[in-house]
Amino acid sequence: MIARTGAMLASWWAWWVGLWARREAPHVMALVRIAVAVVLLWDFATVWRLDLITTLWGMPEVGGLGDVLSRKPVPEMYQWLPPTEATAVATFAVMVGALICLAAGFLTPVAAVVTMLVSSQLAQVLPLGDRGIDLMLRNVLLLLAFSGCGRAWSVDAWLFRGGILGRPLMRLLGPSDAVLAWPRYLLVLQILVMYFAAGIQKTSVTWWPLGDYGAIYLILQDPSIAAFRFGWLEQVFPLTQIASAATMVFELGAGAIFFTWWFRDTRTRPGRMRALFNRLELHKWWMVIGVGLHLGIAATMSLGIFPYAMLALYPAFLHPDELPRRAARRVARDEAIAA
Repeated sequence: MIARTGAMLASWWAWWVGLWARREAPHVMALVRIAVAVVLLWDFATVWRLDLITTLWGMPEVGGLGDVLSRKPVPEMYQWLPPTEATAVATFAVMVGALICLAAGFLTPVAAVVTMLVSSQLAQVLPLGDRGIDLMLRNVLLLLAFSGCGRAWSVDAWLFRGGILGRPLMRLLGPSDAVLAWPRYLLVLQILVMYFAAGIQKTSVTWWPLGDYGAIYLILQDPSIAAFRFGWLEQVFPLTQIASAATMVFELGAGAIFFTWWFRDTRTRPGRMRALFNRLELHKWWMVIGVGLHLGIAATMSLGIFPYAMLALYPAFLHPDELPRRAARRVARDEAIAA
């Protein structure tokens, strides 16, 4: 009995160590890197277009909202630098510059960390302006910094493969086609936890049969959320009921999707449920529902970058081998060049 337990624990430990040591091609996280940077650049371009830089992140001395509604100490940014409009503009410029570097994949880990730190500083300046999606993306940026996402489709990749520093960097950091997979695993886990938590926190009866699945209908009647006037939705009320039910199935189903990945990882083991999950590839159907959900939010609600930022994270659900055929051929060609 003791020997069997010891063997089982040793097997689990070997699997756990192997999980964190796995490597894969960097292209999936490179897609996440580019998409996240583009979404954030769009967000900050909107702030610039509306001339809100000083209003949002300037101090009261220059007509800004910074620290007005917070009793916290003055943010470090204004402890180190004078509380002027130039400081707010300079911080904005650093953020945009870091995002451009992140999108281009130039000094990628540094760009990701700088973006995360500046975002955190802006959140301290105006806490009420820090959205849930901003916090989510700061976590993503930290993972991107460790993911090796700059090893593909980037300036850094050129430096690795054919640039002046290519050979020295490859000797120092290893082959560019072999990055650690754990940042992608943690990103997927974070997304699944976020969705599942959102589902269990929907305690309003309107999300359930007792409330006639009326949540989406009621949300789209709120002028502070709805992108358009939806007075006509009463005529197609059953469609909104389907949308409400699908939202709950999707979010609560995130818990089951975790087991889908576990079954995929242990596909060689016996078990009818494991075989069924692997044959149906439920994670792909779940992803299709998620894409439809966020596209629907983008088309009908005014929630800022939230739906686009979430869609930017979806490539992480795919293994590099599962990319569309053309991209997969590019991955294979990159790996052949690196070899």
